[in-house]
Amino acid sequence: MKRVAILGADFAPSSLPPALRLRFFASHLPAFGWEPTVVTTHPRHYDWPIDPANLALLPPELRVIRTGALPARLTRRLGVGDIGMRSLPFHWAALAQLCARRQIDMLCIPVPPYVPMVLGRIINAQFGVPYMIDYIDPWVTEYYWKLPPAQRPPKWPLANAIAKLCEPFALRRVAHITGVSQATTDDVADRYAWLQRSDGSAIAYGGEPADFAYLRRHPRRNPVFTRHDGLLHLCHVGRGGSDMLATVRAIFSAFRLGLAHDPTLFERVRLHFVGTSYSHRPDDFQFLPLAEAMGLAAYVDELPLRVPYLDSLQILLEADALLAVGSEAPHYTASKIFPYILARRPLLAVFHEASSVISTLRETGAGEWVEFSADRPIELQAERIFVALQRLLRDPWAEPTPLALDAFIPFTARAMAARLAERFDIALSKA
Repeated sequence: MKRVAILGADFAPSSLPPALRLRFFASHLPAFGWEPTVVTTHPRHYDWPIDPANLALLPPELRVIRTGALPARLTRRLGVGDIGMRSLPFHWAALAQLCARRQIDMLCIPVPPYVPMVLGRIINAQFGVPYMIDYIDPWVTEYYWKLPPAQRPPKWPLANAIAKLCEPFALRRVAHITGVSQATTDDVADRYAWLQRSDGSAIAYGGEPADFAYLRRHPRRNPVFTRHDGLLHLCHVGRGGSDMLATVRAIFSAFRLGLAHDPTLFERVRLHFVGTSYSHRPDDFQFLPLAEAMGLAAYVDELPLRVPYLDSLQILLEADALLAVGSEAPHYTASKIFPYILARRPLLAVFHEASSVISTLRETGAGEWVEFSADRPIELQAERIFVALQRLLRDPWAEPTPLALDAFIPFTARAMAARLAERFDIALSKA
């Protein structure tokens, strides 16, 4: 069996998206001829909450090397808190030892955190091991330059300069790049003359049915609402942001139509936004100010802090209905759509017509959606959203529409690991 080291500073028992993606890959790669070794950072160095129950989701045979990191209390004096940067020398030592012992044939580096991608090129130069970079989010981006200065992260100019310096260095000898969407990898390839779009492949997160099976055996307390309290709980679990405000405004407008035309139903509805911010501030609201401005504060609540992964699944399972909020960016692909589908609750997605979320729902028959585009702007979709919500909420606990399981197989975490293994095989053969 071929051997791959997957470098990720963030891993279980963390619940953050990079940790989940790494676990999904590592759990299923052996079925496709690749034995993974995860090189990560010991969780005592994380400065975000962890959930020890996530360790129970790891395959017992998975080899995990947990390294040290520079203490955050010291590095923050220099303005550095990033776990990838704090772990960099320790990860280099662990990878160099694996290479010196000829224990890996391939190196894969999911990002963020981003700076560790430079280790791919260094390992390749010193040991000849081919490496791939897997993008969860883009590193070099103009997104924050488009925001008003007050809304930009305070360290953004420095972070942007580091990105523009390190990314081309890291990618100069990369064997292949993967990303959560084709738009993500195309954007990377278009920046550098030595890369072609064919050097990138889209590999989504996928859904993990085994996680729901575990949760049904070990149910958790729902931290957001109480079931059977006479209300209808409509939930969105996942990030927020300014790129979603237009969509949320249309949803709130639809909600006001519901209060006006079907008050008996909509006055029972409570709309919960959970885990909308990446910050550690409990008051970093993304959507609640808009709800207050539109007179909906009595019906909307927001928990900006991220909740543990298994708690998020419990919320999905107990919700009366689910709401997936899309971005104004045409090719935004939301990894949350896969657990939303597996929760088997009534689901409404409001997304740009070019998003892969729409095609996923169309192929699986797992929910309803309202599309928008330049020709059909989101501002004009409130009535369609109202009608869809009204239909979903009238009898949310009726027998759900059967999920087309055969159609969902290509969207499982196992299927995504198969795609990654195929990319490994091709990259290794070229090397």
